[in-house]
Parts: sequence; C-alpha cells; structure tokens
Amino acid sequence: MRRRTLLGAAAASMASLSGCLGATEYTVTDVRVGQSSAPVGLDVSITEPNAVIEHPARLEFTVTNQGEAPIRVRNTGIWPFGLLELVPSLETEEAGGTLLWTSRYEESQYVDATSRSNYGTEDTPLIHTLEPGGTASETYELHGDDIRGAGTRYVRGEFEPPILEYSTQESEAWQSFLPEVTVTLEKTGHL
Repeated sequence: MRRRTLLGAAAASMASLSGCLGATEYTVTDVRVGQSSAPVGLDVSITEPNAVIEHPARLEFTVTNQGEAPIRVRNTGIWPFGLLELVPSLETEEAGGTLLWTSRYEESQYVDATSRSNYGTEDTPLIHTLEPGGTASETYELHGDDIRGAGTRYVRGEFEPPILEYSTQESEAWQSFLPEVTVTLEKTGHL
C-alpha cells in the first residue's frame, strides 16, 4: 500500500511540474528613471524582484505632481499609466515588447484583455487632475514566461511611446511624458 501511495504522489508531482519544465526564471536587478522635467516626476520601485514559476516580478510606478499648480494627466486603458511594455531599444516604435500586466486591465471597461497575449484598448482618454504634491501609483507584474531574454529593457506605452500625457494651467496643450526608464533583467534559473 505504501508503494502505491508513493508512486501516486510521485506521478502527481511530475504532472504538476510538466508545465514548468524548461521555464526560465529571471530577477529584476535594477530599475532606473532618467531625468524628468518638472512638473511631473516618476518613481519606479521593485516590490518583488523575482519572476519565477510561483509568481511574477512586480514594479510599482508612481507619478508625482512636483509643481505648485494642479496638472491634468491623460492616458487610455487605465489611469494614470495605461498599458506599459518593456522594449529592447529606445528606437523601438511598434508594439511587440513584453507587456507589464496589472489586474486592472481585466477590470477596466476600456481594456479588452482576455490574456497577457491577447488584449487591446479603446482610444477613450482618461483624464484626472493631480494636485500639487499629489501622487498616483500602479503596480505592474512581469511574468517570467513573457520575458524575451536577460539584459536591459526600456519602459514604453504599449500602443504609443509616451508613458502618459499631461497639461498644466499655463499651457493647456498636452505634452508627452517619456522619461528613460530602464529595467535590468538577469537570468537566474532554468527548470
């Protein structure tokens, strides 16, 4: 009887690992945000560095109004950052990088997301005001099976390069906000 229990447990363990074999695991080792011009500030922090079988890596993006007057922030899909992706080069202009995922995509009426590889967004602009010193944050997930190799990647909007657009009381024209955000990925394991 013990042998059957042992064999059953071993078979169940192998079956549960079958989808994991060959999966590469990554660690986010560094995130850097280049200079941004006032009144908009951006901070990106690593809240979970490891993109492993058990869970994705997580990055928290925070936009801050560093000015002395309210600013309006605009995006599509979800506010404030919309759909974001990692691309291999600053010159990358078309979509096709690694999608940074948030469950808010599934909750938004403006995003049609059936999976991390099948999604779209409406062009409806989402506009909110950030008061002086005000912040807005969103945590994005980076799933290991979506990553296309180790190295340095750059954050861009999924369908348009800016991370967001903003306007001030002084200039009502929308300005693109596109600081250089680099994410360094290191391959840490292979099952």
